[in-house]
Amino acid sequence: MTVVEERFPERVEKRVMIGKVPSERFEVVGAESSLTFFAMSTMQYVYGKTTELSGFIDVGWNPDGTLAVQPPPKMHVEFRVESLRTGNELQDREMWKLIDSKRFPKIAADLREASAGAALGRYTGTGQITLAGLARAYEGEFRLEREPKKVTLHGDLNVDVRDFGLKPLNLLVLSVAPLVRVRLQLVTAKVV
Repeated sequence: MTVVEERFPERVEKRVMIGKVPSERFEVVGAESSLTFFAMSTMQYVYGKTTELSGFIDVGWNPDGTLAVQPPPKMHVEFRVESLRTGNELQDREMWKLIDSKRFPKIAADLREASAGAALGRYTGTGQITLAGLARAYEGEFRLEREPKKVTLHGDLNVDVRDFGLKPLNLLVLSVAPLVRVRLQLVTAKVV
């Protein structure tokens, strides 16, 4: 039996759980969340972004406020490929074409497991990314900030587009490296 006590400025909640930590669902707040990508090219850095994210995080908390890894936290995040923008319309269209956005209109990421990282509030997560119709396993680090009705996740991950059967973007004299740095800022609100 576990007694879980949560302290918020306005109240103290106690819940008794037998054998497992309770999970809470937090839904993505699209207007406050973003996914940014960076890649090297022959001419310059290529940078793009989307703020049209949707999804959820299911997490439980240990009595000390850290993320409970049992049961494993879950996360699902997705966005439309054509919401990715670099600021260059030609480059955007070629990127969407490369990913085949008409056949595979969404990119998704799912967290399956997490373990404590080297520093407080940091975790290592494993899961999968689905891009261009292929799902691949990935591992990366993320940080959580918890408030009474809000959780913010910050994560960085290197993704090799060749893992998804894609060729790096080549546009005239611009050749983009296959390794893309992805930065996720996911702001979520508690579902009541």
